[in-house]
Order: sequence, then structure tokens, then C-alpha cells
Amino acid sequence: MVAGLLYVVGLIAVLSTLVVAGYGAPGLIQMVNSALDTPGSDLIATFVDVARLLQWTLLPFVGGLALMGLGRIVMLLGAINRALRGNA
Repeated sequence: MVAGLLYVVGLIAVLSTLVVAGYGAPGLIQMVNSALDTPGSDLIATFVDVARLLQWTLLPFVGGLALMGLGRIVMLLGAINRALRGNA
């Protein structure tokens, strides 16, 4: 039960992070496209700015993946425990 809850909470964290980051993506794409179209623009500075604007997504995304992984590990350990106990 706890393993499933961990997995669902992690899944919600990852998906909500992707949705919120995707909501702001058109502005970031426009920024990169304008930097690519402008001759002599500093592409590295543009990519650093995009990374700086998206840095908040790192913790919820990785945290959600970690929660999902922990949930899967607990599910696996529970399945191994049930298999070793047998039918008794």
C-alpha cells in the first residue's frame, strides 16, 4: 500500500513538473530561435539563460523519479517476501 502511494506521488510530481515546464516552453523556444536567427548572437549565453529559467524543475523532477524508484523497490521487496513465504 505504501509502495503504491510512493509511486503515485512520484508520478504526480514528475508529470506536474513536465506540464508546468511545458506551459512556459513556448517563450523559451522563442528565445532560442531568436538567438539562432540573429547573426553574431551568443548562443552559449542563451542556453545558460534557458537553463537558469528551468533550474527549478530539477528538484521536483528528480525527486519524483526517486520516489517512483523507491516505490518500485518496496514493491519488489514485498513480492520477494511473499514468494519466499510460500502458500502457508
